[in-house]
Amino acid sequence: MTIEINRKKLITRRLCLALILLLLSVLQNTDGFFPQIFGVRALLLIPAVVCMSMYERDIYGMLLGLFAGALWDIFASGASFNAIYLLCVGFICGTLINTIMRNNVVTAAILSSAAILIYSVGYWLFKFVIGGLDSAVYMLLRYYLPGAAYTAAFIPLMFIIVRGVEKRFSVE
Repeated sequence: MTIEINRKKLITRRLCLALILLLLSVLQNTDGFFPQIFGVRALLLIPAVVCMSMYERDIYGMLLGLFAGALWDIFASGASFNAIYLLCVGFICGTLINTIMRNNVVTAAILSSAAILIYSVGYWLFKFVIGGLDSAVYMLLRYYLPGAAYTAAFIPLMFIIVRGVEKRFSVE
């Protein structure tokens, strides 16, 4: 009997996490649903994947990252880049928590900030610097770095929400 209860809790927890990713994808990728500050958008899926993979560990963190990235690519036509990136982020963060790091809000802030910064600077490099577009430095300083800082402001909230779901549906 307790195996069935634990299995239902596990399925419910992962379903809740997937629904959170779906909601965040809609908020992030639909104009007017989430506030923009001076035209700067928050990349809500990155800290969500990091926080979820910290609790779900490597394999399920990787799968949640793949799901979040696929949603992002569907909305933003990212040619599978976001799915591959978030898959790697989910796996790396889950593995780090599983092996050498502790699961707390400071670790979530460090891992999420690093993932956000790598994504923002990498996207800027490929789109503006390698693409040869003008005003690359202006775009970095005007949109990409402020976007990374704006997204980082939501890391503690993401961690609290994910921790609440994990504790509510924890399997003993």
